[in-house]
Amino acid sequence: MKLDKYQFYCPDCSQCLDDKKEIHLKYRRSNGDSGDVYLSTTLGNYKKRLIPNVEFKDKELIDFICPHCNSTIHSSDKENYVHLIMRVENKFDFEILFSRVAGEQKTYLVTEDGVECYGENCEASIY
Repeated sequence: MKLDKYQFYCPDCSQCLDDKKEIHLKYRRSNGDSGDVYLSTTLGNYKKRLIPNVEFKDKELIDFICPHCNSTIHSSDKENYVHLIMRVENKFDFEILFSRVAGEQKTYLVTEDGVECYGENCEASIY
């Protein structure tokens, strides 16, 4: 699907999470460490910027939090995934799910027509 104008939103407070270049979220690790994470707005691009600059352990389960309302923004039915809203041209909302497991490159774009999968660890469907 070719998408040109889109932004990402918190599913809880509906605040915009990106500045068209990066998605800004908070993270919390099981050891209590926390900080800011900046993710690419391009589906399938897994570059990230962490403040403070840390390395997640392979397969570590990370909590992702909205920087506006401080809600944990995990999928209610897919617990190992973060849930965001992608708004296209301020008209259409789609669900975005991406893995909370460090090192797993799995992102799903959920539309009324089906599910698109991005990332090298992507499975045909999580449904």
